[in-house]
Amino acid sequence: MERHQSWLVRLLAQLLHASPAAAEDLAQETFVRAFLALDTLSEQSSFKAFVRVIGTRLAYNASRDQRNRIRLNADLQSPPEAPGSSLEAREVLDRSLAALPFSYREILVLRHVEELRVDEIAQLLALGESATKMRLKRAREAFLDVHDKLSGI
Repeated sequence: MERHQSWLVRLLAQLLHASPAAAEDLAQETFVRAFLALDTLSEQSSFKAFVRVIGTRLAYNASRDQRNRIRLNADLQSPPEAPGSSLEAREVLDRSLAALPFSYREILVLRHVEELRVDEIAQLLALGESATKMRLKRAREAFLDVHDKLSGI
């Protein structure tokens, strides 16, 4: 499980837009649940995919329960200064990602951070490939809209 810890913490931190400590806590819960459900792991599935599904679902539940996220409308009323440094640009990217609904944030992270193929994402999210492509397209469009608003473009 130790070899899966680092990538899982990174994934959960991206999905939840949370601190590494919070992501580590959720990773621990993921491993506990994976251990308890180990008998349901089929021989055809990899342990990494099994853990990724459990972690993603726990992150979704945590995000859904955490309704006190930063709301986009407060940011839209007073857009930040145009990003002048790479750190400011990174902050705008992070805030843009955090402002998206979980399903969009999830699919963008799986595609662009975890670099999964569309068919892998479809299997992971229990969607068809065309539905996965459409969700990915909509997530990208939503991300660009939010990013433009936060960047003051």
